[in-house]
Amino acid sequence: MTIQTSFQAEPVTHEGPEARATAAGDIRRMQELIRGMAVTQMIAAACEVGLPDAVDDDGTSLTSLSGRLKVHAGVLTRLARALSSFGIFDVDADGGIRHNEASRLLRTTTAGPSLHWAARFWGMPGIWRSWGALSHCTRTGEEAFSHVNGQDFFSYMNGSPDEEALYQRYMASGYPGRYAAIADVLTVAPGERVIDVGGGTGSLARTILERNPDAQAVVYDQASVISALPVASGDDRLSTCAGSFFDAVPTGGDIYILSWILHDWPDEKAESVLRNCRKAMSAGARLVVVDRVLQESPKDCDPLDLVLDLQMLVLHGGRERTLDDFTRLLNAAGFSAPQILSARPEFSVIQARAV
Repeated sequence: MTIQTSFQAEPVTHEGPEARATAAGDIRRMQELIRGMAVTQMIAAACEVGLPDAVDDDGTSLTSLSGRLKVHAGVLTRLARALSSFGIFDVDADGGIRHNEASRLLRTTTAGPSLHWAARFWGMPGIWRSWGALSHCTRTGEEAFSHVNGQDFFSYMNGSPDEEALYQRYMASGYPGRYAAIADVLTVAPGERVIDVGGGTGSLARTILERNPDAQAVVYDQASVISALPVASGDDRLSTCAGSFFDAVPTGGDIYILSWILHDWPDEKAESVLRNCRKAMSAGARLVVVDRVLQESPKDCDPLDLVLDLQMLVLHGGRERTLDDFTRLLNAAGFSAPQILSARPEFSVIQARAV
């Protein structure tokens, strides 16, 4: 019997085996990159149903786990099998699953760094829809989030409690030790007042106060953020103030901090925030900016930094910046040229003075 197929024969070429092998490797790599969106959702789905926390280090049956997690046994097995092919979990032919070094990073109960909330954030609906509209950014230069979600990122989060909770946990879990790393490079004289502009949970301000017992700090953020801060900080040197940094910034500070703020915004809005800081500052007061600093050549950049640059565009219309970019912004807003106090793979601490 002859079996007919719709497959066509591979075209005949005169390339040698080495060239064909190179082409096959490039095709394979590109296939994996194209399907990267599926891997993102696979990891996010595993975290959402609680698989990483449910797996024992000694090994667990996927069938028994499906009952405990209240999910479909067959689909859980297929999901775990697919993840294992990418090096996440070890799954055997009998349906047993064990942790490996990669899968342990997805647990919420790990004593070390956890990427659980990062996986959940990158796979959640509002973010997923926004990246699906990247072509809108390329056509218009505008951010995609409001285009597909009907409102800007922060308004959307305020009205979506589940996704807002994921976002806040993602923010809290990223870059362990970052507050200490920032506080350790700041010189704060006795009696100086630190104003953390857009200070969120106040974690950075509290860390600075721990290292500087004679300093004072103010956490300045939106009213909805300030109202959710822990009431009992146990430190009367720490106070809060509600408002928008697009309107004004509290006066009377010696050091003003913008930690992961400027990259959320395009240049004109970032400059507006900087100008409001400058209006609140006396000449000589210090501004500290915590953000990534991109290298001028993409060949010298971490690829993830450039992905995050696009993430800022997609979500907010913002961007990651080079040192020259920061210099232009700061000079336009009335600050000196920036000095890098600390450079790490994830972020740099930049200082400038009001002039």
